[in-house]
Amino acid sequence: MRFPWPILPLLLAACVPDLGTSPVDTAAWIAPDNAWPATSPPADLVGEGFYRGQVVPDFRLLDQHGEEVSLWQFYGRPVVLDISTMWCGPCQQLAGGADQTAQDYAGDQLIYLTVLPENVHGEDPSTHDLLAWVDQYGLDSPVVADPGKGWSAPAVPRAQYPFVAVLDAEMRVAARVDPPTDENLRAAIDAVLGATSSAR
Repeated sequence: MRFPWPILPLLLAACVPDLGTSPVDTAAWIAPDNAWPATSPPADLVGEGFYRGQVVPDFRLLDQHGEEVSLWQFYGRPVVLDISTMWCGPCQQLAGGADQTAQDYAGDQLIYLTVLPENVHGEDPSTHDLLAWVDQYGLDSPVVADPGKGWSAPAVPRAQYPFVAVLDAEMRVAARVDPPTDENLRAAIDAVLGATSSAR
């Protein structure tokens, strides 16, 4: 039997994995039902990554009230993205100033968003854990759980917590805060807000 050579290119093409950069966020965005501010992002917004200049991918995670939160519902506002764990000392230090930072920049519509992938035992955090974090640090801002690190793993590949970034109003990483101290965070926020106001 002779091999049907004309179909060889088709067979080879079928064996090549698709490594393209097709958008992950293909479904139409729908605002979650929660008490936090919400604005619909542009229909063509696509998550890219966690490096400077990239649009951070959206998530749907549960907050301290058990309500679903979307990162992209804060489109149009600057966002402090704080990915911490409950067992991490530097994370705890940063959390100690989080509410004051949120209050000091409330006039700029800043959202301080905390993502907790692990509780004090290194396990998936429960709503009870989130409430304990909120109570311990007097937070009045969204704190969400990321069980299994399904969303946050690409941002913190070596488990070096906390990961802190300031996102501009278009959900792009405008600054990564390293080392993630309160002083450095405020300097990054000021720089991002200054760049935003000068661009108007």
